[in-house]
Amino acid sequence: TTADCIYLGPSTSQNTWTLSQAVLDWLQPGDEIIVTNQDHEANTGVWRKLEKRGLGIREWRMDASGELRTEDLTPLFSARSKLLAFPHCSNILGDINPVADICSLARKHGVRTVVDGVSFAGHGLPDFAALGCDIYLYSLYKVYGPHQGVMVVRPDMAQLLGNQGHFFNAGIREKRLTP
Repeated sequence: TTADCIYLGPSTSQNTWTLSQAVLDWLQPGDEIIVTNQDHEANTGVWRKLEKRGLGIREWRMDASGELRTEDLTPLFSARSKLLAFPHCSNILGDINPVADICSLARKHGVRTVVDGVSFAGHGLPDFAALGCDIYLYSLYKVYGPHQGVMVVRPDMAQLLGNQGHFFNAGIREKRLTP
């Protein structure tokens, strides 16, 4: 991962909210976002609120054991599916999701991915490139840093996102996702 993929913000919760606003320049009414019921409210809630803006929300539900199964994800994909938001690690059970497999499956359906790595990053070093996600989020304080959030955003994904900073900073990469 290179420095041109890194964005800092006040917290992962705030960064996720910022991303939910930034996708509104890319997504159109009727497009769909897939979320899970295994996620922390900070990741799933901001996407669910976009239903009020005309986006469809589909839910990838855990099975009875609390795990997310890719065979339950596949039927959720449609021609309108554009974004999948899911956790690297369950906030509930600590179950580590097969992120690379999930991202590969999503990509085959033309769906971009946002991975909430807050519960995982403190226990392992996520290899963003190997995971294959479009956006990876985590909190520095979970890895013994300051209370800031980190967004790792692939440059091609960043180009889809609307400027969230001052209009005069729209051309400055580091400031585009900082309200």
